[in-house]
Amino acid sequence: MSHFPAGEFEKFVTEVMAEAKAPGLAVSIVSGGETIYAKGFGYRDEARALPVTPNTIFGMASITKSFTALAVMELVEAGRISLDDPVQKHLPGFDVPGGAGPAITVHHFLSHTSGFPPLPALGYSIKGNTKPDPEPPPKTDSGDAKKPTKRQRKRRGDEAVPHINTYDDLMGYLKTGDFAMLGRPGEYCSYSNDAYGLLGAIIENASGQPYEEYMIEHVLMPLDMPRSTFSLEWALARADVTTLYYKNEDEEIKASSNWQVAPPYLACGWLKSTALDMAHYVSMYAEGGAFRGRRLVSPESVAKMTGRHHIYNRDRWYGYGLSSRPDYYGATLVEHSGGLKGVNTVMGFVPEKGIGAVVLCNLSGGPAGKVWLGAINLMLGLPLDTPRSEYRRDPWPEGKLPNLTGRFKSGEGSETILSAQDGKLVASSGKRKHEVFMDREDLGVLTADGVDQEVKFYPGEDGKVWAIGHGGRVIRKTADVDGK
Repeated sequence: MSHFPAGEFEKFVTEVMAEAKAPGLAVSIVSGGETIYAKGFGYRDEARALPVTPNTIFGMASITKSFTALAVMELVEAGRISLDDPVQKHLPGFDVPGGAGPAITVHHFLSHTSGFPPLPALGYSIKGNTKPDPEPPPKTDSGDAKKPTKRQRKRRGDEAVPHINTYDDLMGYLKTGDFAMLGRPGEYCSYSNDAYGLLGAIIENASGQPYEEYMIEHVLMPLDMPRSTFSLEWALARADVTTLYYKNEDEEIKASSNWQVAPPYLACGWLKSTALDMAHYVSMYAEGGAFRGRRLVSPESVAKMTGRHHIYNRDRWYGYGLSSRPDYYGATLVEHSGGLKGVNTVMGFVPEKGIGAVVLCNLSGGPAGKVWLGAINLMLGLPLDTPRSEYRRDPWPEGKLPNLTGRFKSGEGSETILSAQDGKLVASSGKRKHEVFMDREDLGVLTADGVDQEVKFYPGEDGKVWAIGHGGRVIRKTADVDGK
């Protein structure tokens, strides 16, 4: 631990947490196959002043996707799956609108290039399987209770939604024709929870074991991860488990003990783990697929997972369950993040240096990414606040603005409105507004909570944008800003 500047790092973490109002956070850092630093910050339960420790169990959310991709690569090496296999070979009930089903392969699922747009199916599954948090009724100006809005009823689960409780339910929804694919397989990279949910079913088909059982036997146990699980019941029966924290519509931080549940999406985001357990996992990648002399996958499989299969944003590529940022001051940043209610996580490594870090936070939308990059920067000998990417911030040509505006609604529930205001491009989402500057002709950048976010523009033949790329998703335009 002597070569890691712990004092400088811990001051940085404390400042970042205070700015984000994050209740708790855990960090582990690895080098040369060993955990060289592990520490908890803040509280896993603020009300009871219970501290976070390196052994506190957090949700991992979409970091789980890297575990699923690892399991697929194990089965590829065992000859039970080919990356070029059509999904229908393993899941005969799978199909999509427009007839592209037979052309979608395991590779497309792993690399988010199947052509799925952001869909509401995961939200439906969560609503149908998760106990809602109590919510006080909204008040009128006079202080009287008023009828809840449609959005509030939907969030509480008052509105009926399709039942998506099994893999068959999920495949049934995908065959409904209730959406249009973005394009042919391989054409677009758009983050798909649904594809990764079904990779769990493919693992079950190829291995002959339930997904959770396979992951315990072939991943968690070989990596010595005794406090990691896909079972919520098992996790909650352990000591040292975090409470969940999230911000409501008024930006107030609320506590919850109701963990989100979505049975057919285990492989997409439902691992629970600790900073110490995850240190073993990230060490395995930093060491090329082996942990303490035991090889899980070959270096060639790790190379495929970290490969440049499709551009993900300006400087990053998506591989299989991992994204990579090449040419970062002579190194490569490989990582994956995760987010659910009360879950904000990042894990990643630098293959050239054999180093890695894990950051787990119990606040939705928390500062895990900023802390993770700070840790990696210190390990690389860079200033703590070195950004992952540098963007230009030019004004948009005035004549171009009308082609960029519109309402862009994701099937996952978010809506971004891009409008021209006083010669500027402004992004509105809920009560939040941010100016979008021009990095290049087809790419904008906004800064929210101190983090740069890209907005990629997909123009049609008429020059007007038909979709934007934001948050890893390709999101279609649904209306002009005047509602047409």
